[in-house]
Amino acid sequence: MNEPAPLYEVVKHHITDGIVSGNYVPGAKLPSESQLVRRLSVSRMTVNRALRELTRDGVIFRMQGVGSFVSEASPTPSLAEVRDIRDIVAERGGKHSCKILQAEHALADKDVSELFEMPDPLPVQRVVLLHYEDGRPLQLETRFVLKDFAPQLLEQDLTRISLFQYLQSVAPLSELEHIVEASLPDEFEQKNLELNQGQPVLRIRRRTWVGRNVVTLGYFSHPGESYCVSVRVKPSDFRK
Repeated sequence: MNEPAPLYEVVKHHITDGIVSGNYVPGAKLPSESQLVRRLSVSRMTVNRALRELTRDGVIFRMQGVGSFVSEASPTPSLAEVRDIRDIVAERGGKHSCKILQAEHALADKDVSELFEMPDPLPVQRVVLLHYEDGRPLQLETRFVLKDFAPQLLEQDLTRISLFQYLQSVAPLSELEHIVEASLPDEFEQKNLELNQGQPVLRIRRRTWVGRNVVTLGYFSHPGESYCVSVRVKPSDFRK
C-alpha cells in the first residue's frame, strides 16, 4: 500500500502544479502563508517548510514583508545541487509526465557495487524511468538504490510521487557527486529518447551519500540538443 506524500510536499506540488497550469506565471505573487494554511488545511510550519524548499530550489523567491513570487523560468539546472525533474519542467512552463520502464529487486554487479563502495553481490532496487516534458522524452533515469536504505521503494507509485521526492522523504542527502559526459546514444537511449541517428546524448552519473554511506547511484540521459547544466559556486567554496 502506497504511503501518502508528506504534507509539505503536498504544498510544494500545489504550487508547482499551479505554475505548470499557468495559474502562477513567472513574477506572479503567490498566496500568502495564511491563505495556503486555510486552503490546504495544513499548519503554518508545513507551509513555511514548503516555501523554504521551493526557494532553495529556485522555483520561487521571497521578499521580506512582501510575499513569495514565481521565479523566472530557467532551463539550466545546476550541477551543484539535486533537483526534482518535475520542478525543472515546471520552471520551464512545461507539463511533466513519467513512465515506469522497470522496477525490480536485483543484485548489483561488481562495477555498481564498487561505486557503492561495497562488496558484490550487493542487494539493490533498480528503477528505470522515462520522464517527459509536454509529451516529449526529456530524461531517461536509471537508479540503483541500496535496499536497506529505502526498503519500501518498489511499493511506491512513481508516476504519482516522484522518485526524488520519495528518497528525500526517507533521508536528506549529505553529499553529492556528479560526473557529466556527452556521447552518442546507445540503442536503449536512442529508442526511448526518440533520438535521430547521430544525435548526441548528455549523460550524468550521480552518487548520493547519507552520512558516510553511498545510498543511491543514478544514471540520467538527456537529448543533448534540448538539455544543459550549469555550475555556480562562490569564491569561498574553494577555501573550504
